[in-house]
Amino acid sequence: MSDTNTEKWKTVKVPRGLSERIDEFVDGQKAYRLGLMSNSQVVAYAIREFLQEDDDIEQIRKKILKTLAKIEQRESVDHEPIQ
Repeated sequence: MSDTNTEKWKTVKVPRGLSERIDEFVDGQKAYRLGLMSNSQVVAYAIREFLQEDDDIEQIRKKILKTLAKIEQRESVDHEPIQ
């Protein structure tokens, strides 16, 4: 029989210096306010935030490209070529 907790979590290795910074963060007020009580919670939170930011940036990039395509299309339709 497998342990339910090990099915939900995966072990990752981080450099010792980063691990020490995570330890310090867990002991601080900001982690407490965020409800992060363990190193694994801090790491999971940080990864979720990173991935969400990456998704947000990708959505913004797509919107910019769509807008530029619309502008380019309008410019080619609205203006006569210079002769």
